[in-house]
Amino acid sequence: MATSAAARTAARAEREQQILNHARAAPMAPRWIFTLQGWNTYVREMIKRPELADSAPLGTPVTSDDPRLRYHGHLLLVPNPPFDAALLKTHRLLLANRNRREGLMDRVIDGPPGTGKTFLLRAIGREFQTKIEEVHDDQIPVVHIMAPQDADNVVNWVWAIAEFLGLAPAPLTEEEIRQPRRTPDLSQSVWHVLERRWTQLLLVDGMQRVHPDQLVPVLHHFDFLREQLGITTVFCGTGAREIVRAARVKADGLSEAHEGLSLRAPVITGEDGKQHRVLPQADPSRLPVTWLDPLPLYDGDQETWPSVVRGFEEALCLHQLSPHALVGEAKYLHLRTGGYLRLLSQLICQAAITAIEEGIEDITKELLEDIDIGG
Repeated sequence: MATSAAARTAARAEREQQILNHARAAPMAPRWIFTLQGWNTYVREMIKRPELADSAPLGTPVTSDDPRLRYHGHLLLVPNPPFDAALLKTHRLLLANRNRREGLMDRVIDGPPGTGKTFLLRAIGREFQTKIEEVHDDQIPVVHIMAPQDADNVVNWVWAIAEFLGLAPAPLTEEEIRQPRRTPDLSQSVWHVLERRWTQLLLVDGMQRVHPDQLVPVLHHFDFLREQLGITTVFCGTGAREIVRAARVKADGLSEAHEGLSLRAPVITGEDGKQHRVLPQADPSRLPVTWLDPLPLYDGDQETWPSVVRGFEEALCLHQLSPHALVGEAKYLHLRTGGYLRLLSQLICQAAITAIEEGIEDITKELLEDIDIGG
């Protein structure tokens, strides 16, 4: 029995490591990721660390398209305990949703700007689609959209999905381009494709630009996609939790619903001999939330910030990188970036690119201090 439990634990750890490794090989998101072709390219592309032996020799001038310059423009996702935990939790939610057609749950990704929310959103979709494509090659498992600029109208949300699917008509002439866009209702066409191609996951980024009142009319449309087609929606953006919750309260009239539930709630007799009405404790307006915060720095802690810095250092591809070039400056890096991954990534990537272009091939504190990231 002990051996069996150990084997199950090892198998689970291996599966989880495969998920995390795949996420860490994700490329920098292309500008056209909100089209089906661009998204599929993103899902299937794998970014690998260049080999120094195959790179330009030390002291050789590099061109703007040098593989190491392009690689250091992004680097790889490094081990990050909060990010890893969030990815695995959402992976389990999607596995549960994938095998049911009722009682599905959507999800929210929230947190301050620059903490990796969008990368997590796309890593979730990338991993989910990869697993589907191992079995089926004729589906569109994932649709990725940005919340529309004019979010008041359901038609505009449907149009965003239609553009991803390639259903939105493009302007044919320069005159049409100059004219205000007329947005037809493509609901039927979108529904047909989503149903026929077995779409199961809708990723919605940019929720910070949406007011709850704008989201109210579209929530029931997303509910319909979930209940009829089994599509899970993941909302992402700073403040997304409260935006979606407030919209849900208004869309479903939950305040009134709670009052109605209280009238039908069971009555029990307590220890004091008096009758008490049992009220529901759960709040149906609250979705599961993945929260990403800036990474903290604790004395003696080697599992959060130091592990992230170490991961960046190991990912670097420089001819003369000094031992512990980044790890030795972990406290300084946290002081400069406040634990925000976007700032840390920019600081290290710009330093690495500078080191290559200037032939230094190393990252020093002096070089880091010369990089301006606004922190």
